Amino acid sequence: MKGFPLKLIFALAVFSVLVYFNYSRAQKALKDTKDSIITIDFLNPPTEATAGSTVNFSWRVEAPGEFQTSYTTIFYGPVSTPSALTKQDSPEAVGYPNKVMDYIGSSSFLPDTFNLNITFPNTGKIWYRGYAKVREDHLWTEEKYLNLTP
Repeated sequence: MKGFPLKLIFALAVFSVLVYFNYSRAQKALKDTKDSIITIDFLNPPTEATAGSTVNFSWRVEAPGEFQTSYTTIFYGPVSTPSALTKQDSPEAVGYPNKVMDYIGSSSFLPDTFNLNITFPNTGKIWYRGYAKVREDHLWTEEKYLNLTP
């Protein structure tokens, strides 16, 4: 009986650690499942336009109703950034030189559809992506390009 209290304390400690470990794994799995349903996609992305004309960009951020974003926009520039972007890639790390400020700083409940009009004065190819920050995740669309003709 001398060692019984120590064995009991040890068993309770092991049991507690296992319960906590399983609880943590379940919470992480729940968070990952919830986060995986947050997406951003273009709706009819433009591919051709005349230089000097106004081009409409529409994109949708899908998320459960309790999510919000205060930062969503179109990033664009004359140089492609073709790499696959992850939820950890911030706009500063990507390097597109231009963005539109319309939806930056204004809170929007999700899901929602966003629209922007941009006028491109010069001919050439413009590479662009839709972006939204939802909680700590940086969401990116696939890179698209717009061919601007005279």
